Amino acid sequence: MSEQIKQITAEFLAHRHQLMSFIYGLVRDHQIAEDLFQEVWLKLAGALEKSLVIEDQAKWCRKTAKNLILQHWRDQRNAKVVADSALLEFMDFAELAFEETQKASERRGALQECLKALPEKSRQLLVLKYEQELSIAGIAEQARQSTAAVIKALLRLRQALAVCVEKKLKLQELGL
Repeated sequence: MSEQIKQITAEFLAHRHQLMSFIYGLVRDHQIAEDLFQEVWLKLAGALEKSLVIEDQAKWCRKTAKNLILQHWRDQRNAKVVADSALLEFMDFAELAFEETQKASERRGALQECLKALPEKSRQLLVLKYEQELSIAGIAEQARQSTAAVIKALLRLRQALAVCVEKKLKLQELGL
């Protein structure tokens, strides 16, 4: 199995719960949801065989699932659940909003871990700037440093925190 197929398979399975929740929430039948999930996988595998470039696999799979659900409903005209593409668009939007909230929560958690790892002096600078909302001049006065030194220290701290957060998120993504 090529490395690319392994990676795509791992990503597909990592989003299984979200995709299955999306599908089941609309069809309300475990067996049908599982069948549709497997159809999404088959369509993804077919797209990969055709060397189709997929930028955002999770989004592509949701869109494919949405189309399969619409087809399922068309095939089941006598079903009790009646929905249209507008409802599916809303569900898709709700799913994306949930993902963004989850990502923001993960970022906040990573940031908290990175902040705890900073030296006390660095944390104090951040408290003065972001909690006490002091001006650069005010921070320089309290820290007994020049304004240029405070500006440079804050810039370096923000850069270091950004790198730390991205590293922690990447490690979480890899399951480490």
